[in-house]
Amino acid sequence: MSRITSSYFAYPIVLLILLFGCSREVSLEDKIVDILEESENRDFETVIDYDIKGDFIVVVYKSKSNEQLNIGFIKNNKGKLDWEIGIGGPELRGGHIYISDPLIVNVMIPDDPEINHVKVFGEYAKQIKHSKAINYWIAYSNKSPSNLDVEYIK
Repeated sequence: MSRITSSYFAYPIVLLILLFGCSREVSLEDKIVDILEESENRDFETVIDYDIKGDFIVVVYKSKSNEQLNIGFIKNNKGKLDWEIGIGGPELRGGHIYISDPLIVNVMIPDDPEINHVKVFGEYAKQIKHSKAINYWIAYSNKSPSNLDVEYIK
């Protein structure tokens, strides 16, 4: 009988040790947020999306003080993530930005809410719908597009 009673106590204790004894791994998104929060000069509210492109992590984040998106570049230096540069992006009510350094990134927020697709150099851009207020398209290319290279499709 004492074996049964001790197993009722031992099982929950072992379970608690397993649950709380395991170390918590930090996700890539947590690391990105930490990097963005490190400096008071970075106008950061929330991470919207990020993509890994070669040695860079391209981060799209919401500005605190303005109704706009910002684009940041974090470089992977042999496993250590270092802030490279942040650039103000398009306003949430509509606009676009074409960044050419360190990577060519195209972020478009059409003025027309009826737009369903965006093509850059004939290729579909990736649509990001974060919320009702934040809906944009992002594309990576080998060269900077002109207005003629971007097609908005209803």
